[in-house]
Amino acid sequence: METSLTAEQRYATEQRLLWQSAGLMGLIAVAATWFGLLTNSHAILIDGIFSFVAVIIKILMIMTSRLTTRESSKKFQFGYWQFEPLVLAAEGGFTLIIVVYAFLNGMISLFSGGNAMNFGLAIIYALTFTFANMGYYLYVHRVNRKLKSSLIHFDNMSWLVDACFAASLFISFGLAYLLERTQYAHYGVFVDPVILIILSLTMMPVALNILGPAVSQVLGMAPEGLHEKVHEVMDDFMVRYRFKDYVSSVQRYGKIAFIDIDILIPKSYPIQEVGDLDRIRDEIDKALGGKSVRKWLTITFTTSRRWMAQDYELLEEEDE
Repeated sequence: METSLTAEQRYATEQRLLWQSAGLMGLIAVAATWFGLLTNSHAILIDGIFSFVAVIIKILMIMTSRLTTRESSKKFQFGYWQFEPLVLAAEGGFTLIIVVYAFLNGMISLFSGGNAMNFGLAIIYALTFTFANMGYYLYVHRVNRKLKSSLIHFDNMSWLVDACFAASLFISFGLAYLLERTQYAHYGVFVDPVILIILSLTMMPVALNILGPAVSQVLGMAPEGLHEKVHEVMDDFMVRYRFKDYVSSVQRYGKIAFIDIDILIPKSYPIQEVGDLDRIRDEIDKALGGKSVRKWLTITFTTSRRWMAQDYELLEEEDE
């Protein structure tokens, strides 16, 4: 039976994996650049550039991971959680830029006569790093099943992308190597630019998959699942405790959910002391996952609507 990790263990494991990932990706970046120059392959060079950018992003992730362990400070009184989606947005943005650059580079090379390269060395590179990247991806994926870190999850996607990239290079260079030994050898110069174009198109959804959720968090968009969960819980409490109304606002930054709930109660609501309201707060907290869910939960009770947040659902109805 698996035991849950403590906060200290989670932090230590996350830091170790991020530093390990940055160091290994740095080695791959150097190797890819060297092989790219040696084989005259633009596709391998792009892999090297992607890896160098990935190293920078990983270091930013490490800094972010350290910041998010500090709950708050005088300047950042709600904590440092917003830095996590910012880093992920930067990663998605840089990845998208590289993908677009690779596509344009491939198109230019294709229409300017192709690119002659050393397929033998390129095959050695591609095969070696297909196994290396996929092996590390699977290792981290297994560890993160217990850790459940969004930083590690998105960081690990770069290893999956690199593994798929290297595997595609291996297949393509292998076919080109065989092609060179036929009467169609003159088509070999077009293999490298065609690979760039195809891989850039296949990598674009990966870049958008990183960028989309991160930008949504940066903009403060309410996660649909969290919104529905809060409404489901509060609708039940409305009936159970006979509240008059409630307004909830939700937001997510990385691993933490921010939940604000304003509850409207009758002026004659039967409470003996403030502790009665605290007990209701505890029940709502447990219904929302308790300590198993990392959240910043604020629950207020009022007898006047003027102290409640604006009800966005009513505002939307007025706009219609």
